[in-house]
Amino acid sequence: MNSTATDRKIKIIPPKANMNTEKKKKVKKINVAAYCRVSTAQEDQETSYEAQVAYFTKLITENPSWNLAGIYADDGISGTDMKKRDNFNAMMERCLQKDGDIDLILTKSISRFARNTVDCLSCIRKLKERNIAIYFEKEHINTLESTGELLITILSSQAQEESRNISENVKWGLKRKYEKGEMLVRRMFGYGKGTDGQLYIIPEEAEVVRLIYGKYLEGESLNSIARLLKEKGIKTIRGNIEWNVNSIRTILINEKYIGDAMAQKTFTTDYLTKTRKENQGELQKYYVENAHEAIIPREVFYKVQEELRQRANIYKKSSKKETESKGKHTGKYALSKITVCKECGCEYRRQIWSKYGEKKAVWRCENRLRNGTRYCKDSPTIEENVLHRAVLHAINQVLENKGDFVQTFRKNVVTALTHGTEDSEYAREKKKLQKEMAELIQQQAKQNGDKTAFEEHCQAITAQIEALEMKQIKAASRGEKGRKMEDIENFLDKTNCILTEYNDKLVRQLIENINVVNARKVEVVFKSGITVEEMLPEY
Repeated sequence: MNSTATDRKIKIIPPKANMNTEKKKKVKKINVAAYCRVSTAQEDQETSYEAQVAYFTKLITENPSWNLAGIYADDGISGTDMKKRDNFNAMMERCLQKDGDIDLILTKSISRFARNTVDCLSCIRKLKERNIAIYFEKEHINTLESTGELLITILSSQAQEESRNISENVKWGLKRKYEKGEMLVRRMFGYGKGTDGQLYIIPEEAEVVRLIYGKYLEGESLNSIARLLKEKGIKTIRGNIEWNVNSIRTILINEKYIGDAMAQKTFTTDYLTKTRKENQGELQKYYVENAHEAIIPREVFYKVQEELRQRANIYKKSSKKETESKGKHTGKYALSKITVCKECGCEYRRQIWSKYGEKKAVWRCENRLRNGTRYCKDSPTIEENVLHRAVLHAINQVLENKGDFVQTFRKNVVTALTHGTEDSEYAREKKKLQKEMAELIQQQAKQNGDKTAFEEHCQAITAQIEALEMKQIKAASRGEKGRKMEDIENFLDKTNCILTEYNDKLVRQLIENINVVNARKVEVVFKSGITVEEMLPEY
């Protein structure tokens, strides 16, 4: 027993504390990113934006267990639409890459991360699949914890409802402003915006606007005006040298150039996506006359609108034919939209004929070209130089006989201008019908009569009202005829010589259409309503 006791040996085993410390020192740091967002670009919010970035940068860099993986920030961007948040999307893309290197995302609150419940939860779940946590500091929520997603669902719903309420409040506020005649205007070509929110004229740009209107009334196309501005080195409102057709058209149809303003031309259909659509009667519009100083006189603006409508009608008539002819039919030439076959009513189209190495331009009926003589038997082919001479001769007849020509103009227009009281008569008749409709509705409400008979009666009254409105529109258009007569009289007064060369611009300005009667005769119809017959030579 004693010998065994004396043989015992004791070994001292050092504690593992130092080993654990060594292991802890070797633990890999986690990569931490932060996301910051401010929803408006106001000055007080910008301070908050900068403060968020500085705060998270300091928080991450001072933690010895964290590596700064980046600060992602969107300034002045709404939280309801993910598409517009470039830095947020860049952060998500980095996280979801195969070799993504972010382990934790810090953000101030749920509302800073996203106001849209669906988008918020979608992002959380995608990140959870990769074991990436989001920590919402204000709510003390870590999305990798079991209760995280439930709390997120509740709080995100509240954030989405808040966005909806804000949207409704903004709409209500705008409606009140519009009703008071207060317009929300922004900088546009020709105008600057003052500190008081009002538009003021920029003289150099205003001259360009007047040039655009003038050239269009001279018969220039939108494309040719755009080319002219580029050649002159005139820049767009964004500083670009390239002008496009849509920019020119927008200037031509914008009521602000006559000093007026229309509000609620478009509206938001979804407060989450901020999708906007054109207001085609779904909501009220608000029109304020003389809201600011005008660049374009009203009479010039109205002439341009009439010219736009006329050209649009011509394009509509030819659109089907253009499609069928695979786009070959264009508006490059003034005659291509107005020269019409008297036999079938279809337009003529320009073609190039080649014979024995020589090329010449001719005009042919599009219907006959497409379908042969079965649908248009006798329409002739007319050489372009012959057609040009006929049109030129018709215009010169006007210049040689100004007095007789203008007198005939007036005879054609006078019948449309002698019924000055018709509009008020239409209004009285319309009120009478509307009163009848109101009485009918009241009677139906009280007596609850035959529903079918009631609806038929209502439809009959509605049809009468619509017919009256069409008559009113036609009566109003007579004023346009009067203005056309005045325009042509002014043109004739300024022109004191016979023309020697065909001019596309002049054709667009003066001529409504040209009817090809046969191989020997065409009818040149002027916009005033006058028709001049021209005989063609045999060839």
